[in-house]
Amino acid sequence: MLLPRILSAIVMAVVFVFAVVALGEIGFMFFTGAVLVVAAWEWARLSGVTNQQTRISFAGMVATLSYGVAIFDLQRAMLWIAPLLWCFALYWVITYPNLKAWQGRFLRLAFGLSILLTTWCALAVIKQGEQFITYLVLLMGLIWGADTGAYFSGRMFGKRKLARHVSPGKSWEGVVGGVLLTQLGLMVFVVCQDLSFVSGLILSLIGLVTVAVSVLGDLTESLFKRHEDLKDSSALIPGHGGVMDRIDSVTSAAPIFVLLMMNVGWL
Repeated sequence: MLLPRILSAIVMAVVFVFAVVALGEIGFMFFTGAVLVVAAWEWARLSGVTNQQTRISFAGMVATLSYGVAIFDLQRAMLWIAPLLWCFALYWVITYPNLKAWQGRFLRLAFGLSILLTTWCALAVIKQGEQFITYLVLLMGLIWGADTGAYFSGRMFGKRKLARHVSPGKSWEGVVGGVLLTQLGLMVFVVCQDLSFVSGLILSLIGLVTVAVSVLGDLTESLFKRHEDLKDSSALIPGHGGVMDRIDSVTSAAPIFVLLMMNVGWL
């Protein structure tokens, strides 16, 4: 199992770097759109849909709406619904398994469609910026850094469960480790970019919120998988599960990160 996991990770890394470096704006948006369409197919299963035709139709709906948003240039406007979406998700995670309202299939599908659409919008806005690669690397660094810091800190110090009923393996100590690692990384970024103290402080706060929301994205997918008694969103990626298993934190962190960066005038 380890070898397929490593090989899959290498392939994903190469494809991601190629998409970032070699593809133009349209090509990059088609690439990210394709990834999110596959994720939509998986999300339909997390929403309780087992019929393949219906799952494909849902994925097609996500693709169609993404195209419509691009045609009418609504990417930035769409991002304003992201905070509301993740406030709902936070409430679901905190109240699980007692709250039953979110279990309706339509609500789960609507939530999935919304988070995938806002994720695509966030990546579109980043791509349109002059510092596309810098900000994309910064975003992914926050997500990966939070995950890496949480993994090692949780293994060494984890005692207090973060969300016992949703994801028993995650701890508050892990979250703290992820925050500390990403804040250290941001300090290095601020120095390398020669940013002012105020800009560095703003970026630190943006990073803190982004990391917190990235953890929520992971927990939210875990909640839906646990409800459907699924280990992974699919088996498309050997050793890793499905696309949603790889981008769950991105779906929450990217829209919030970009929205915050827009509001301080950096995007």
